Amino acid sequence: MISVDRIIAKQLMNPFDLVQRDFSLLAIFILLLTSCNQELTKTSAEDFKMSVEGTAQGTTYSVGYYDLQERNLKPHIDSLLDRIDQSISTYKPGSVIDRWNSSEHGVKVDRLFMEVLIESWLVYSATDGAFDPTVKPLVSYWGFGPEKFESHFEIDQMEIDRLSRLIGLDSLQIIRANDTIAFDEMANLELMNDSIFLYKPNSEIQLDFNAIGQGWSVDKVASFLYALDIEVFFVEIGGEIVAGKPKPNGEIWRFGIDKPENDSKDRELQAIVNLRNRAVATSGNYRKFYVKDGEKFSHTIDPKSGRPVQHNLLSATVFSSSAAEADAMATAFMVIGKDSTLSYLAENAALGDYVYLIYDSLGTTQTYMSPQVEGLIEEQ
Repeated sequence: MISVDRIIAKQLMNPFDLVQRDFSLLAIFILLLTSCNQELTKTSAEDFKMSVEGTAQGTTYSVGYYDLQERNLKPHIDSLLDRIDQSISTYKPGSVIDRWNSSEHGVKVDRLFMEVLIESWLVYSATDGAFDPTVKPLVSYWGFGPEKFESHFEIDQMEIDRLSRLIGLDSLQIIRANDTIAFDEMANLELMNDSIFLYKPNSEIQLDFNAIGQGWSVDKVASFLYALDIEVFFVEIGGEIVAGKPKPNGEIWRFGIDKPENDSKDRELQAIVNLRNRAVATSGNYRKFYVKDGEKFSHTIDPKSGRPVQHNLLSATVFSSSAAEADAMATAFMVIGKDSTLSYLAENAALGDYVYLIYDSLGTTQTYMSPQVEGLIEEQ
């Protein structure tokens, strides 16, 4: 029997570090079964491919995997994603994050919540606050929260300045057994076994994990599959992806990167990604936006200026060992723009080498790819 509770408690920070077994044994296994049972109808590895689809975190998910046992994992994946939604989804009334956002000074949070918070802290620190999940009050002010409305009011700089003073992940305090614990100390996951109280100094401070939650959820599903000895798979939630080993026939998993066109009815591809044992996430400003008085407002909010970003970077695709990091870093790059992203890459090679950027240059779409991904991307 598969126990989601048992597997979800086993945090795999980097599932690609696990020892992988050669799926070519499948061909031998099938050959032996065929020789013993002439009535066997499944005679190729492709016959053991399983597909699962559903909804989570206000979007859709898709999982494909090869399993000799032909297990239907949809109920278990749905249960896992529902557990995650109950913790970190702002689209789920009564979730832990919903209760924390509505609280006066914070509430006790669960382990899943803390795992995402620590992942967020790591990227927040690495990007000097360009990625900051406390930006939610500003996201809502500009009309891009779960409410899904467009802003039709007059822009009030004084209100923007006031809300901006609420922003800053380092203003929060982690309290366990009356002791305040530094974010860096929480990297030790054993400390998460106890109930944690997450304190906020102002009742208006709110968290939004949407820029990392889908990627992090992809990692959790991938870890779930690895724990079941399933290594040939892909997991996709809202466009954030993790792929395991290549298909049994040796083919690499292939996924598309959309052209950054906001007026296109059909989604055209800018490039094809060839992926194995790696995660990829894309963030862009070409679909979630509105125009007011002739000015375009994108959904990416700069935590420092308090305003929607205005630059020529149209989308950022990031490759990483974890989808959570790729998701959050792609958001951070969309905040700082193309030039600052390239400067960041030059100064922090270990943190963000694997990027593919699409940007506007005098009305023409241009691309940049770091040398490390040249063999992974086929531009169309």
